[in-house]
Amino acid sequence: MRRTGASIILLAGLIVLPGRVLAQSAAAPAASVDPVAEVRAKLAAAEAAHPGNTPEIADALMALVQRERITRQIGPETDALAQRALDVSSAAAGKDSILYASALASRAKLYVSEDRPEQGRPLAEQALEIARRVAPGTNDMAMVADALDKICWALHDKPCALHAAEEAVAAIRASGPGNDLYLASMLQDMAQIQLTMQDVAGARAAMIESAAIVDRQDKPAPSMAVLESNAGAFFSRQNQPDEAMVHLKKSLALSEKLYGPDSVQVAYATRNLGGLDEKLGRSRESAEQYDRALALFRKWYGPTHTYTANAEEDYARALAQWGTLPQALDLALHAQKSYREYSTLCLRVMPMRQALELVKSTSTPVNVALSIVARHPELGTAAVYQEEIRSRGLVAEEMARRQASLNRSNDPQIAELLKELDNERSAAIKSSGSTATGAENLQAYNDSTVRMEHIERTLAERSLAFRADQRNRTVALDDVRAHLPQHSVLISYVNYLRHPLESRDPNARSEWSYLAFVLHPGSERIRVYDLGAAKPIDDLVTSARAAADAEAHGGGMGARRNERQYREAGEVLRRKIWDPLRADAAGARLALVVADGVLNLIPFAGLPEGNGYLVEHGPVIHMLTSERDLVPAEDTAKKTGLLAIGSPQFNLASNAEPAAPLRGGTVSCDEFHTLDFHPLPGSGSEVSEIAQAWRRWNRSETASLVTGADATRGRFLSEAEHNRILHVATHAFLLDQSCGNGNPLMHSGLVFAGANSNREDSILTAQQIASLDLSGVDWAVLSACNTGNGELHDGEGVLGLERAFRVAGARSVIMTLWPVDDKITHQFMHNLYAERLGRHASTSDAVWNASRSLLLERRAAGKSTHPWYWAGFVGSGAWE
Repeated sequence: MRRTGASIILLAGLIVLPGRVLAQSAAAPAASVDPVAEVRAKLAAAEAAHPGNTPEIADALMALVQRERITRQIGPETDALAQRALDVSSAAAGKDSILYASALASRAKLYVSEDRPEQGRPLAEQALEIARRVAPGTNDMAMVADALDKICWALHDKPCALHAAEEAVAAIRASGPGNDLYLASMLQDMAQIQLTMQDVAGARAAMIESAAIVDRQDKPAPSMAVLESNAGAFFSRQNQPDEAMVHLKKSLALSEKLYGPDSVQVAYATRNLGGLDEKLGRSRESAEQYDRALALFRKWYGPTHTYTANAEEDYARALAQWGTLPQALDLALHAQKSYREYSTLCLRVMPMRQALELVKSTSTPVNVALSIVARHPELGTAAVYQEEIRSRGLVAEEMARRQASLNRSNDPQIAELLKELDNERSAAIKSSGSTATGAENLQAYNDSTVRMEHIERTLAERSLAFRADQRNRTVALDDVRAHLPQHSVLISYVNYLRHPLESRDPNARSEWSYLAFVLHPGSERIRVYDLGAAKPIDDLVTSARAAADAEAHGGGMGARRNERQYREAGEVLRRKIWDPLRADAAGARLALVVADGVLNLIPFAGLPEGNGYLVEHGPVIHMLTSERDLVPAEDTAKKTGLLAIGSPQFNLASNAEPAAPLRGGTVSCDEFHTLDFHPLPGSGSEVSEIAQAWRRWNRSETASLVTGADATRGRFLSEAEHNRILHVATHAFLLDQSCGNGNPLMHSGLVFAGANSNREDSILTAQQIASLDLSGVDWAVLSACNTGNGELHDGEGVLGLERAFRVAGARSVIMTLWPVDDKITHQFMHNLYAERLGRHASTSDAVWNASRSLLLERRAAGKSTHPWYWAGFVGSGAWE
């Protein structure tokens, strides 16, 4: 899934400066004057008048860094100047001074200009902590908060950006009159963020206040060119074209007058004008503006900067709508590559939550490319498919590489950090809950989350030193093709935003849609299937899952009705997503499927076919989290043995509670803290039989059977990293959206012995699982409810227990897509291990045959054949 991004550039704060630096930099440079030389001369004068490590020199250094950033004359000297400003500030006023905080903020903003915002974030956060203590309610504090705003915006962490912008606005207001244009710029920042967070009323109020401030000015100021451009872009997005055009024409005139016709400021004005002309259906004028803007962005930022990529994406989208498809495709693919490489570098030092926010908003140009090849596959299907492959699962890939490198380290400091992280996770679990649990708990949860992210970042930075391969693993289409097994077919579904093509209608709208790429081993041909709008498909998945949920909780009542409703939805769904490409799958023994969007949540084996289901016909279907699963990273770990843990004694005082028919489910945060976990007697028999089968068919390897009061979290953690097969039969939990928007791997987990009396020490979150060293684990069998569910994230798929085990290094995961019955799960697992151990079946065949056997057994016994009973068990990862 790929979301569309906002097209407004946040630039207002780059020119308006507060405090001492403002006094040295506010004058507009004439187009004929070298603006950098002018400020460099002021630095020389400060050095002559105030030699040594003095505040005056620190201010002059920051002013020069600022001027070089604004004019895009950035180089190694700029980095040296920023570092010198830090050194001078520290010597002149100490590291707990507003001068030093300002120097940190200056360096942080330079990282933004260099397209390295992830490097600047810890500096900006440190600067704001200092400023809050030593200079609250001042312009200097506003400048520092402004830096964090810009960095968080560049990283697409909108809540962080909004909070920083609000702090900056409050500080400017508190500092008194005389800072009108700086207030106007920060109000625009705030409006931009609020608009992307759907706070239209708040955004409009902030932008109107900003525009009123600009209108009151007696004479033009250098910042007004950007302020007018941002106002124009805002009103264009609000469908007020006349108001937008007034502001944008003012911006262009001011930019050309104050900075010259080839300045970077003109690039922003013309890009926004191009967007407005595009909305008005003026294709010729729009193309002229976009073309001029793109040339200027390439001149000032270079061909791969994200600002250039942003301009390329806008131009590509417009060209595609006008029918200039080859050029549009080239621009879109180049923009996507630039964004992907930028994101990949940023992710290396980012906590998971922040990483997901970034990737969600930087994978949008591929939507244009997908829209083109869906209708015109002859224009470049291979290039588009390769970029889609490379852009999938970036966060999971980074987390796996990071964890693998940490696992190779023997650094005691890393071990201590990991311990601190685990403590913060426990604190977050203890305090997690909705606002209904109290403001103190909510604040404690937020505080723990902040501390966890600081530790995550430190660990990420440390992990870089232990990476066996410092390069990122870039999988090419040829790699995927070379690793496809014989007699197989690869089917890659993509949920994307389809843009209008070859249409002069300015009111044409984009629509979420699905397509599928199909690839055969040894063949250069790639087929593309346009599967149509996403909403009808998504609705069918929802209906089928609702029918499964009804059977799960129906107690046997209404079974025929529930199966009929499932089949009705599933039949139509099959016709939409499987039948169009059925001919391409004909003859294949194995279909390797990469799902996207809500297609991750439906078992393909359970799609109706005739009077039965797909599981009764060919080919075998196996799920991949991404195409990278076919090109495994080097894993030299060799492990042996089985760990089978099940039937935990959740209440250590007594286990006389009634048995639970289902093995967990989705609950709210409030419910989770009061929920009692009931015994699962079927899981005890299940793991005992698996251990016996293991000893019978695999006498060369050990089997560790753990049940009852011994089935603790600590026991699992102590043994999981030493076995080749992990089988966990217990309750799982999946928390709903009442738990906030933190790390999604904190919202699901497994439950172990003692959970009813000591919750924090008896549950294991997906995030904790992801930090284990499970390299060398062939199978992780998660015999519990909803272990294949989690939070759907654009470009990443489902983030939950399955993904956690894969990140930790497990090659294959056997999971469930909905609540499962205790006794039926026992039966499925019996079939699964009979296939794997007794018949030496591959993972794909073992899961497929076990599901089919369960279906046939129920049919022969005259029982309901609803897919809820047998289809929810799915294999993911390595198919072997």
